[in-house]
Amino acid sequence: MGFFDFLSGKKQTESTGVSRTSARSNSHPEAFTANSNIATFKPTSFEDVAEIIDCLLEGKPAIVNLTEVRENTAQRVVDLLSGAIYAINGNLCELQKEVYIFTPNGVKTN
Repeated sequence: MGFFDFLSGKKQTESTGVSRTSARSNSHPEAFTANSNIATFKPTSFEDVAEIIDCLLEGKPAIVNLTEVRENTAQRVVDLLSGAIYAINGNLCELQKEVYIFTPNGVKTN
């Protein structure tokens, strides 16, 4: 299974080669409350994005610090997370240079 297959929720069975959609994409996220924690991430590569997207799919906001990656990798991370946020009707806000907060639907940033 490739990285983009993971993002789309598609899995391919080894024996038949048939694609199917995972139930995860149809799940309902937990409600974020004032007592919930905001996850913080400092990815070191483009591959770390999957963990951030999982956090967002669970209905939790994520602060992403991109100061430790190259500029082109940071841009790819922001692009992919922006697409994920769009898909779940979330928001993003730049807190400072190279530090962002991504929030799922229902969590506002001001």
